[in-house]
Amino acid sequence: MPTTVPIKLYRTTERANAAAKAAATEAGAGAAFGTRRLTAAGLVEELWELWGDGRALVRADERQVLMARAAAGCGAAETPGAPSVLAAFAAEHAAAFAEGIGRDGDGLAPLQRELVACLRSYYDDLSARNLIEPDAAAARLASMVAAGRLPVMEVAVLDFLDASEGLRSLLAALGARAEGAADLATVPPLPRDVQPSVLIAAGAAAMPELLLETIARDGGKAENTLVVSADPAGLLRVLGASLAAAGFQVALRGAVPWDATALGRAWECVRRLEEGSPHWLAAATDFAYNPLSGLDDRKAREINGRLRADRLLLAEDAAGILAAESRSYEALVRVVRAMARGESVPSDALEALSGIVGSAFPGALERAVERAALDRLRALVQTAEELGASSRALLPMLADATVRIEGSSDGEGPVCEIAGTAVLDSLAPKSWDTVVLADVSARTFGISEDLSALDGLAEALGLPREPSALRRQRSRFAAAGGAARRRFVLGVSRRDERGDESFPSFLLEEFASAQAQAEASRALVEGDGELAARWQRSDAARLGLPEPLATEARCAGEGALPQVLGVAFGPIASCEELSVPMRGRLRTLPLLRYLARTPEGLPVLSPSAIEQYLSCPYRWFVQSCLRPEGPDEEFGPRELGNFAHEVFAHFYDGLAGEGVRRVSAENIEALAPRLEALVDELARVQSERRLGSRLVAANREERQQLAQLKRQLVRSLRLQAQMPAGYEPALCEHAIEVSDAVDYAGVRLRGRIDRVDVDAERGRFVIVDYKGASKGYASGLKEGDEPSLPQHVQGLIYAQALSRTGFGLACAGALYLGYRARGAKELLAGAYDGAAYDAGGLSSKNSEVAMNFSAYLDAIEALVAARLAELSEGAIPVSPSAPAACTYCPAYDCPGRLA
Repeated sequence: MPTTVPIKLYRTTERANAAAKAAATEAGAGAAFGTRRLTAAGLVEELWELWGDGRALVRADERQVLMARAAAGCGAAETPGAPSVLAAFAAEHAAAFAEGIGRDGDGLAPLQRELVACLRSYYDDLSARNLIEPDAAAARLASMVAAGRLPVMEVAVLDFLDASEGLRSLLAALGARAEGAADLATVPPLPRDVQPSVLIAAGAAAMPELLLETIARDGGKAENTLVVSADPAGLLRVLGASLAAAGFQVALRGAVPWDATALGRAWECVRRLEEGSPHWLAAATDFAYNPLSGLDDRKAREINGRLRADRLLLAEDAAGILAAESRSYEALVRVVRAMARGESVPSDALEALSGIVGSAFPGALERAVERAALDRLRALVQTAEELGASSRALLPMLADATVRIEGSSDGEGPVCEIAGTAVLDSLAPKSWDTVVLADVSARTFGISEDLSALDGLAEALGLPREPSALRRQRSRFAAAGGAARRRFVLGVSRRDERGDESFPSFLLEEFASAQAQAEASRALVEGDGELAARWQRSDAARLGLPEPLATEARCAGEGALPQVLGVAFGPIASCEELSVPMRGRLRTLPLLRYLARTPEGLPVLSPSAIEQYLSCPYRWFVQSCLRPEGPDEEFGPRELGNFAHEVFAHFYDGLAGEGVRRVSAENIEALAPRLEALVDELARVQSERRLGSRLVAANREERQQLAQLKRQLVRSLRLQAQMPAGYEPALCEHAIEVSDAVDYAGVRLRGRIDRVDVDAERGRFVIVDYKGASKGYASGLKEGDEPSLPQHVQGLIYAQALSRTGFGLACAGALYLGYRARGAKELLAGAYDGAAYDAGGLSSKNSEVAMNFSAYLDAIEALVAARLAELSEGAIPVSPSAPAACTYCPAYDCPGRLA
């Protein structure tokens, strides 16, 4: 390289090219060719190519793959993302390690010594492959300059550079001088011909409207607009369609995490399914709804329901279902399996994915994102093959990979480019008509530095730290302002996406102060003292901005939902005033219209639904009418309870068929083993039952729960042998249908009675309702007390209902049998006539009713009728009768929760 040609160094290639273009424009054709404009990396590359020792500079992808390979054998680097962090560390400090730093391990903790060994393994691998890190190459070049083997050159640094130790040594050896690269003490003000403005959104949801309005307003004047966002792809999803409809050519530039792309998400889903992850169900569902799957919404919902409805399905079953429905799954699984085995990735599978990406994403920008993700995958695969590295090393890399995207939509019109914050390192002065920083928050322009174990290692080894975040952020902010030709727009949201308070970056205050000082000085020079005074006053209500900036600031709240959330963000065309909604009362929804009714118009309800309405009308509405439960087949209290009901029904029906009238002390020892065998038999056939109506144990813990339930049922049977001798089970799972025309408290009943015990000799019957435990179910009445509505009325309703079916017997009680009871006193609770039913030691006196039992049932019905009358008026108030009513309520945000 000629030593007579001056060299100027810039932070990025874009800035170097822009400077060359500007020099040629200002000085005339050919004037720019007297100076070479390069990046620091470009300088090292050119010098090493001419003066190096024959080793090649390692490329970024090669570094990533080889570091992943080295980290695979290092226990200290097993965490996700560790290979990427180690690769960056290795690139920055290669020169120091080439000098032997840390070789003896003195002063290092065991973890740090393990990390040093991992790094040395990587550097040794580079040497074996005739490769070298640019930082180490720069240090070698510096020593060559010092030894006189490399001529000194005229080098000027024009930008703020993140210079590694080796590069700093080279620049010092070459005698490089700084031109305009001095640290900024504060953010500078804008030139006079650039107009500043501020957007203040009450929350993150309101910011897109302000951005769109600002961009559209400048659309006729600005040929190009740059919008800088921490999440460019996310902002594009919100604004892209509206900008295109407004006539803009929309472009996207930035880095997107691999797992934020559709391909990356689909890849992760397939990987989890292949590994049999405990979260395979979520992975399968996510894949079905992924655009890359090729499944429409209907088919995705169908697969989701199918997977969730059968808890016996395994990850391999889900994989088979998806493979049969999706071409992309079949292609992805071949790639994932090859990498998991460390084999060569099939090229035809990658080609198949290429075709699928092209057809799955019709939009040019969406397609650009996914093609970039696929290109990233291909590049890593190719690099691994070239290096002879196992493809298995790519798995941890993909989990932490980023995809660089650059694309634009079709059509003509003014350009609006949405870019990531990294673009701020590449901006050339006066390169955009309008520059918009969409989020000037402390989160995006913060100065705190995230530290890791490698920072501790660098300190222990005495290695230099990177330049401070303050220096970089200030440089980026200044570059953004300097890139604007007409307008510089700053966006600030008072709250973030989660609703938490968001604070503006200190750089906004610096900029506002510098701008105020510059504008006030101009105003004084022009003799406008009033304007100068306004620039020196701040508006505390608007982020402390100088008065002129605060007055012109555009503000938006999150209240105008059609504008904030609408696709087009258009103005509201018309409004309709609605009455203030009241939780717990349906004003415009006739509730009875949404309930089953008889031809005569009576609502049809089950006793359990009535009890639920009485316990809390709002819970009843949410749980019974809205039904927010998912499609998942479960193994929980409801399923265990249904199984217990089935066991007892089969058991007592079987005894009746054999002429055995009841369980007693005389036959319990013979009958207990039969119940155990029945539980085992019914458990075996559960998997053959209809989905959603069975109890299937899918793991060891659930099998243990089923075994425990069997022991509890046998113990319950032994306690049931102590029930009053005159009563015998006569009916099990007895249905009351709508056609039976049994009315109660103004509604038509339908339901199923668990068991009816009959004393035929005395003409009495007792309702028996199975529950896990009887605690809290006592609803007796003391002598002289007036009947009140108990918390549990289901059994009492069934008792009254059975009396109206022509059963021909008088009711002696409505009892709840706790089949998990540990002792006799815990077995029964509810309400019974002490004169007609001798509960003995199986229930407390709190369940005894000291009045005519038929009259008691009538009194309870009257109380229930008074409450159900409110139902026809649409009353569903938040009115829990006890904390238990809230325990399993799905309305988690209800302000009236008692538990």
